[in-house]
Amino acid sequence: MTAPARTPSPPAGTADGTALPRTGSPDRDLPASGLPDHDRPRRVPGGALVAAGLGLAAVLVLAVAVGGGARSGSGTPGLGSAGPFVEWGLPVTRLAGRIAGLGTVGTLLFAAVLRPGVRGVLPAASRRAARAASAWALAWAAATAAGAVLTVSELLGVGPLALPASAVGVFVTDVATGRAALVSAGVAVLVALLARRCTRAPAAGALLAAALVGLVVPVVLAGHSATADDHVPAVTTLGVHVVTAAVWVGGLAALLAYGRRRDDLVPAAARFSAVALACFVLTGASGLLAAWLVLGGDPGGLRAVPGTGYGRLLLAKTAALLALGVLGALHRRVTLRSLRAGRPGGFRRFAAVEVGVMLGTVALAVALSAAPPPPGGTPATGGPAAADAQPGPPGQPAPAAPDPMAGHDHGELSVTVLIDEERFHVSAPVAPGTRVTVHNAGTTEVTVTAADGSFDVVVPGRALLTFPAPERPGEYAFTSRHSAAFADVLVVR
Repeated sequence: MTAPARTPSPPAGTADGTALPRTGSPDRDLPASGLPDHDRPRRVPGGALVAAGLGLAAVLVLAVAVGGGARSGSGTPGLGSAGPFVEWGLPVTRLAGRIAGLGTVGTLLFAAVLRPGVRGVLPAASRRAARAASAWALAWAAATAAGAVLTVSELLGVGPLALPASAVGVFVTDVATGRAALVSAGVAVLVALLARRCTRAPAAGALLAAALVGLVVPVVLAGHSATADDHVPAVTTLGVHVVTAAVWVGGLAALLAYGRRRDDLVPAAARFSAVALACFVLTGASGLLAAWLVLGGDPGGLRAVPGTGYGRLLLAKTAALLALGVLGALHRRVTLRSLRAGRPGGFRRFAAVEVGVMLGTVALAVALSAAPPPPGGTPATGGPAAADAQPGPPGQPAPAAPDPMAGHDHGELSVTVLIDEERFHVSAPVAPGTRVTVHNAGTTEVTVTAADGSFDVVVPGRALLTFPAPERPGEYAFTSRHSAAFADVLVVR
């Protein structure tokens, strides 16, 4: 019996039986990863990460030293010092929190805007970015909490382990900087919980908006601009500066980390190019305007700014921004064309250098936020220099010079009335209706009692508390009921 004829099966490669050309062995044609060379993930060597971290730390330390952001409180008799751990740990935690916030924003931007997928369903690269956003947000919350504890330590001049829990509670409920830290940490925790399960672009966009709110809250409630004379313009311009810088820096870093496949990188880079150009313009313009408002907007006074630590940091940050503008222009003219032509290596290397410059600029920004603005540019609540620069009304004697508080006057974040075992120390005038911060560094219970009865506060030993300043400007003499030797004047204006 004759066997039936068999129809030959088509060669592997195509549905119609057309064989694909073979120019070599499978191992040579396709890497072990199963992806072409240009699609394989690029892992950053551990040594490069260590070197980048050390370089970033060096930039931060140098910038803080130049700006005078690390101060010791040991110069005030009867008061302790928070110590070098707090003085240098605080800017480090601020930088860590800033980078974690940028990482959160960048990864969510990649998922929501740069690579949103089809019909809002996130592709694999964007889902990885969303999961990374969860980790970044958790690190952001942890750094914010650690920074809050170190800030209270700096404020009170004691080590973190010696802080009373009540002082931390007062800080996060009554002090603007503490409330800002509480809101930012809460937003970060919320993003961390929701981003891990995020699979759609609209949800990623909502989380991106929440993360940006978490970054802007400290600008509104605390910082140089929050206490500037032109409060609303200063806060608005600095808010724009923070948002656009976060989108710019975080977006480029996320593009490098998650645009690993050419099919992801090319369209995402094209979208980011337009975003980056807008961010560069807005970041530069808003940053310069915010600095102008913080410095008081006086052209004559600006001539003295370059001779101060704050001014030198401002100039360095401006120079870094200009350098980033040049790098961005080269990107648009050279590396994006190479990327579209199928050569992504140049784009990745160039973008890595650009991210390094960006992170160095972030370190400068952290040091700048901690540096005291030059005299004349600080607001009325910004420290002794402001009081000296603003005499009393015509025909009336100028208020007495405030007591120098050697490390416990931290500009807009200060203990207004500091108490030791011998006397009161008043750091600076306050604005009407604002919270007056009082710290009793001694062990004896003291009262802060106004002669006209406008305030009367009991301050236990080793306690931090606040009370509302009078609504009417003026000079309010106050004493303590426990000793007539305790007397001073609170200036409200």
